[in-house]
Amino acid sequence: MTVGNTENGLGRLFRIETDTLVLRPFGLHDAAAVYALSNEPSSQNWLPSQVQADEDEARGLLKFLIKQYAGPADPRRGPFVLAVDHRDDGALIGHVGLSPFEGEVEIGFAVAEAYQRQGLAVEAVIATCGWALGRFSLPRILAITAQSNRGSRKVLTRAGFEHQEDRVMCFQATDQTVSVYYLSGTKA
Repeated sequence: MTVGNTENGLGRLFRIETDTLVLRPFGLHDAAAVYALSNEPSSQNWLPSQVQADEDEARGLLKFLIKQYAGPADPRRGPFVLAVDHRDDGALIGHVGLSPFEGEVEIGFAVAEAYQRQGLAVEAVIATCGWALGRFSLPRILAITAQSNRGSRKVLTRAGFEHQEDRVMCFQATDQTVSVYYLSGTKA
């Protein structure tokens, strides 16, 4: 996998390019696609807290995420979420992001149903983690997923994350068993 990274003179990320994907900051023009992606059955099932009621709500979310790019952007202090575009057709197919969680930095991701089971989530997670571990000098990155979400667990394992434990916690607004993973900064 080839990862290209383009930054401006201030060090702000413009894009991460892989063989198949372009990871880039969101823009307000993404509102319709974000709304549609959030309402796919897999998003409603696994990420109910991220389902948008309409395009206006999606636009409000995007305004918040866009503000987070302002310097100095740092996932230890606030969310840093990137759009995932498919290189071949230019479609916005998901997101990958880093956010603070209990003193750690957690990665989250979602890929449109039509693009799942093609290794694209793995590619996005690997590219984001490789970039973030170096950019922010992180010792490791945390990932939490519902234990029953076999697809996300498989993505994390394929991306080099190691399973640490299963535990019950409030996740996606309900108490449930989750699987906790870590990617060490020395492995990326």
